[in-house]
Amino acid sequence: MARGYSGSTTNEAFRDRTRTPLWLFKAIDAEFKFCLDAAALPETALCERFITPQIDSLKVDWGDFISPLVRNPFAWLNPPYSDLKPWTEKCLKEKEHGIGSVMLIPEDSSAEWWPGDSCSEIRRIVGYRDDNGKWKSGRIDFINAKTGEEIKGNNKGSNLLIFIPGYNGPCLTRHVSKGELLAKGMVMLGDKAGI
Repeated sequence: MARGYSGSTTNEAFRDRTRTPLWLFKAIDAEFKFCLDAAALPETALCERFITPQIDSLKVDWGDFISPLVRNPFAWLNPPYSDLKPWTEKCLKEKEHGIGSVMLIPEDSSAEWWPGDSCSEIRRIVGYRDDNGKWKSGRIDFINAKTGEEIKGNNKGSNLLIFIPGYNGPCLTRHVSKGELLAKGMVMLGDKAGI
């Protein structure tokens, strides 16, 4: 069984070098106030503080990269999809150390890396109807880190896995529409016309 995300149609040369669209990050950041991008390259980092592959986020304590003045710290992750299991395990470990995280991952609850009920919440990003009633896909067009252009043709949906320190209840699952996230993200970016 493949450990990574084998369903991707993105060119392998830059599959793990894509960036989250800024509108999506801003929509989620409005809720969690991220203080660390825990899986980034300098050209893809979305937080002032970030951890690169050279540092190896899986081997360091994330708290070493977060100011002690930050209350209820949360890290953002759009990790390499080629091997997701260590990332879900790392989020669980950091949760035990008081650091929350939100991880953007492909929709694939049958995969061996899927955290099941061990995360606090799963938000499935779903499609929506625009103002004209036209159906729009919930799939995310990631950004090519090299060109800055959207990569069209994502063949799977996306989920947000949320790990909340101190939360030991059942894993909650809910849907959030891409339209809702897009609208919120554009407001955060100051672009109400981009919806």
